[in-house]
Amino acid sequence: MTEVEQKPLQGKRIVVTRSRSQASELCRQIEALGGVPFEFPVIRTDFPSDLQPLDRAIAQLADYDWIILTSVTGVEMFFARIEQLIGTLPAGLRAKFAAVGSKTQAALERQGVTVAVTAEEYVAEGLLRSLGDQVAPGQQVLLPRSNIARKLLPDALRERGCLVTDVDAYRTLPVVGEASELIARLAAREIDAVTFTSSSTVNNFVAALSGSDVKTLLGDVVLAAIGPVTKETAQGHGLQIELMADTYTIQGLVETLVQHFTTKR
Repeated sequence: MTEVEQKPLQGKRIVVTRSRSQASELCRQIEALGGVPFEFPVIRTDFPSDLQPLDRAIAQLADYDWIILTSVTGVEMFFARIEQLIGTLPAGLRAKFAAVGSKTQAALERQGVTVAVTAEEYVAEGLLRSLGDQVAPGQQVLLPRSNIARKLLPDALRERGCLVTDVDAYRTLPVVGEASELIARLAAREIDAVTFTSSSTVNNFVAALSGSDVKTLLGDVVLAAIGPVTKETAQGHGLQIELMADTYTIQGLVETLVQHFTTKR
């Protein structure tokens, strides 16, 4: 293959820290661009250990004015539990749906839901701006989210006078896997980049490498974060994030990697 024909990530070995069930999209894009993904999942998702709060919210769906989903996983777990309990969304719901990001919107639309508001930015702050004055004091808002989601969104909605039910639709759990192969590859300078798609992936990645000199192992590795919250978490661990996606999506993360390695080449 000539240099002209080379794909933009040709031969680049890139660590994917997403859960194994979520990693396929990122791995496919890396491979399509000539890269070599190294899967090192550090998180997994499951239903909450206590399902009663989620089940109560589902039983009271008719009471809500807004149902806000902040991630694809949240959509999948929320609707999976709805299917287990009542089959489908009840007919005639008055609730409007809002989503953080186009991927979450698309996941809702696959469930047959019309999305009234989608955040222009892929963070909670973006959704607040997109909602504007469409949410009113006294309205009931359901937030089915991760057990470790930030409190900014529900707190801000309560400040607007909304009655917020912030319920765990799923929990994000650490994966304790064998890190010896990754450590060996890092030590041998066989890894070009590590991708972080959430604060959880950062925290658990660092924990997985505990006992090793993480800063030395990552000294020549490009660290890429999907957005500012993830970047801030990494910096809190003393990691230097070289790349951050302009658009806080998997596609945006890949585009940032492509731009970096193309320029570097």
